[in-house]
Amino acid sequence: MTLVSNYLVSVVVPLRDDADILKTFAEELVRVVRARWQNYEIVLVDDGSRDGTKPVVDDLLMRHECVRYLRLSRPFGVEIAISAGLDTVIGDVVVVLQPEFDPPDMVPKFVDEARRTNGIVFGVRSSDRRESTLYALGRRVFNAILRRLLRIDMPDRATLFLSMTRQAMNAVGQIKDKARAVRLFGNYVGFPHVFVEYRPTDRRAEPRRQGVREGIVRGVGLIVTNSTQPLRLMSVVGAVLSMLNVLYVLYIVSIYVFKTRVAEGWTTLSLQHAVMFAFLFAILAVLCEYVGRLLEETRDRPLYFVAEERSSSVMIRDEERRNVVREST
Repeated sequence: MTLVSNYLVSVVVPLRDDADILKTFAEELVRVVRARWQNYEIVLVDDGSRDGTKPVVDDLLMRHECVRYLRLSRPFGVEIAISAGLDTVIGDVVVVLQPEFDPPDMVPKFVDEARRTNGIVFGVRSSDRRESTLYALGRRVFNAILRRLLRIDMPDRATLFLSMTRQAMNAVGQIKDKARAVRLFGNYVGFPHVFVEYRPTDRRAEPRRQGVREGIVRGVGLIVTNSTQPLRLMSVVGAVLSMLNVLYVLYIVSIYVFKTRVAEGWTTLSLQHAVMFAFLFAILAVLCEYVGRLLEETRDRPLYFVAEERSSSVMIRDEERRNVVREST
């Protein structure tokens, strides 16, 4: 099979305590990209792993060309690890996949679809992962809310397995929000996008599961960062309750004027106070989320810090070539 040589493919792999599966995954990924492309790079982004990930990467750097290693100073989260990888790649097409369950055999299809559409390709799982019933239900509800609030076209099983052209990646990179959400950003920038269904590969007998609390915190952060609809909802509810309160005041005045004896309204007053205080606390909760997000955005701190950066001794397969690519498309 003739190797494709007129464009360069970059593959970003976020890592977090993946020493137990990294070697097998990396060998499979190298085999796939070597069989298809003359020009490629594999960028391994270590999100502060505390297991034996680094020694495994050291061995990969010694045995394979075109591999780069980026180690972040501490865990920043998978989305920021992906952003760190996207900031450093040089490819004409970029692919992001996670070693635990994304199959490297699908990388050529993702690249071909990205080049065909000149946009972004999102991976969609063909079946639910082995996750708790409560978490699966919460994910579906949250995705439905997110689609309604943000008006995005994103299937329920969309994953972080994606690919994009250089133009699309540059557009995504212009979004400087601290709360990173590559899938939402890819949908927001307006480039053509398609969805590719794939079957996940379970590389662990017992897959890692995201906690419900962690999912809720991340979900609230995404909504607050990317939508003002909760504030608008509270404004509408506040206006409605204010009008009802005005009508209630008129009712009280009428009773006072037209009735000779007014019974004590303990129940009514208690109900009114309960409703109004519930609404006030709801407003405070929403405002606190937005104020906290504004504080985080205005700090202007870097998204991540790189503790170490290494590369294979050979960065292109043909060391005699003076340029990485002979022609640009």
